[in-house]
Parts: sequence; C-alpha cells; structure tokens
Amino acid sequence: MGIMLVYDITNEKSFDNIKNWIRNIEEHASSDVERMILGNKCDMNDKRQVSKERGEKLAIDYGIKFLETSAKSSINVEEAFITLARDIMTKLNRKMNENSPPGSSGQVKITSKNQSKKSIFLRCALL
Repeated sequence: MGIMLVYDITNEKSFDNIKNWIRNIEEHASSDVERMILGNKCDMNDKRQVSKERGEKLAIDYGIKFLETSAKSSINVEEAFITLARDIMTKLNRKMNENSPPGSSGQVKITSKNQSKKSIFLRCALL
C-alpha cells in the first residue's frame, strides 16, 4: 500500500534508477499505491552528488512526496514513515467513506488492546 523509493545522495547512479523504479511501480503495482522519494545520507553533504533541488524536482514531476533523510543520524526517518502511513490511512478512509452505507462512519482506526496510546508501531517490507 506504500512504497518508499530511496536513493543515495552521494551516488548519482542510484538517483538515476528512481525513474526505472517508478516505471516498474506503474507497470506492476496497484494504481493507488502511495509513493515517496527519499534522498538518504543527507548527513554526508560533503560527498553529495545529487542536489536536494534535483530530488525535489523529480518528486514534483511525478506528483510524489519527497524528503531527505539520514538513517545514520536519524534525520527525517520517523517523519518519512509517519507521513507515508498517514497518507495510506487518509486514502483508506476516503475509500471507506465512498463505499460505506449511509449513516456509518467508514473510518479506518488502528487500535491495540495491549499497546499504550503513545506507542507507534509501523510495519514495512523491502522489495
């Protein structure tokens, strides 16, 4: 339901592959899958080969959200997952409202009897 396309800002070739990955998603994934482009290793600005502006422009061209992240320094990693999860839930709620009978809420709610309300658990799969 959500795909993060991650490239390495210190590696031009990884950025060039994003277009191929998007084409594969368009050919093989569900048409309503949420997508996000992440430029990783933003903590290594001295070795940067791909400008932030190029990443932003590519995301705008495809109508996809964009963030620069650093897994090593924990910059924007949580924000990326929360943003993607929120976008997926928004889309699910919209679909539920469109398909629900009159008078029902049609809202997707995620709850757990054993988890505190402050805990956030995200599940992802790498392809």
